[in-house]
Amino acid sequence: MIDYDRGKALIHQVRTAVFVHEQNVPADLEIDHLDGISQHVLATYEGHPVGTGRLTPQGRIGRVAVARPLRRQGVGQQIMEQLLVLAQRHHHREVVLSAQRHAIAFYEKLGFKCEGEAYLEVGIWHVTMRKQIFFG
Repeated sequence: MIDYDRGKALIHQVRTAVFVHEQNVPADLEIDHLDGISQHVLATYEGHPVGTGRLTPQGRIGRVAVARPLRRQGVGQQIMEQLLVLAQRHHHREVVLSAQRHAIAFYEKLGFKCEGEAYLEVGIWHVTMRKQIFFG
């Protein structure tokens, strides 16, 4: 976990590269009012930010992004595992996310289930996914 105020430049470095430059998400939509109140995870490699994700107070996971050279190397899975630990610590009974279509299988491997129809968000097809959190 990283404090947003201390780490926002690094967080947005990754998110801007992935969402704005690669996926053409408008820059003014990439940062929102939830950033300051969410919990963030930042992955680094050799001192450089390479992945990030956030958990909102409502139990929504979002803004999960991994730098292109390190995709399919387990970085995204580690980010998600940390976000799920945070969700459990904050007693969320479930977490919800908006998955881009190409990432559905990734989230399914982590136990998420698709819900409802696909929809367009910022010009990219998404589907809502949900995972129950169990307390042991």
